[in-house]
Amino acid sequence: MEIYIINGLVLGSIYALIALGINLIWSITDIPDFSQGGIYVISAYVVYFSITTLNLPWYIAIVAAALAGAVMAFCFEKFLYRRWRGRTDHIQLLCAIALFFLLANLAIYLWTAKSLNLEHYIMGKAEIFGVGVSYQRLMIIVVVIVLFILINLFLMKTKTGKAIRAATQDIEVAPWMGIDINKVFSIIFAMGGALSGIAAALVAPVFAVYPMMGELPLLKALVVVILGGKGSLVGTLIAGMGLGILESLGAGYISASYQHGYAFIILLIVLVFKPQGLFGSRKE
Repeated sequence: MEIYIINGLVLGSIYALIALGINLIWSITDIPDFSQGGIYVISAYVVYFSITTLNLPWYIAIVAAALAGAVMAFCFEKFLYRRWRGRTDHIQLLCAIALFFLLANLAIYLWTAKSLNLEHYIMGKAEIFGVGVSYQRLMIIVVVIVLFILINLFLMKTKTGKAIRAATQDIEVAPWMGIDINKVFSIIFAMGGALSGIAAALVAPVFAVYPMMGELPLLKALVVVILGGKGSLVGTLIAGMGLGILESLGAGYISASYQHGYAFIILLIVLVFKPQGLFGSRKE
């Protein structure tokens, strides 16, 4: 059982990290930003070529992937989403979906559908509860938890973070409080893109890099946001880790054939009894 739990924590950490950025964006803009899946893909190629072609150290490659993700998300918000802000015809959502498929197909065009593999950044294994776990997998869990703590501190302690929280509470009232909504939107989209980029960089040595690698993590991240509750960082982390563990246990003890279906079964059950999510507040 221990190996399934550890593997579940690794999967759940990736889901949670992508979901964190999507949650920040979704809670303010009401847009489930599907483009994060495409950003995840391109960022994975950025880290791959940074290491294999440019011979950069892995930690610099991770920073490069984060910057690439942040720049892409910032540009999407500034030059696309912002044009249609306030419209009720879901054009922003359609744009986000289009961007996801555009980036995935761009990756196929540039690098073909062939899978690429990276060596682990950190070699070796640690023994936990009698189970050998690679340092690379442990690194994912640790980095994700540290990022959640840092993001929480940023939101709670900084002036910009407080502006973001105010905008999350009421986007219409926020400008009357002197909050620059355009600046807030740019920051949260850049943060979301950076988090997706880091997630891709962390997972690249564990799984293969390929153009459609963003599909399942994106869908699972959206499930995590709904399960944890929009606007809840703690809910996002717990839901992400919990979902990863449940998937891993289900694959190990029931059937691996249904591994990716467990998330949606859980989602349906939660939506029936708690539509606002496990940690979300009910809207009056």
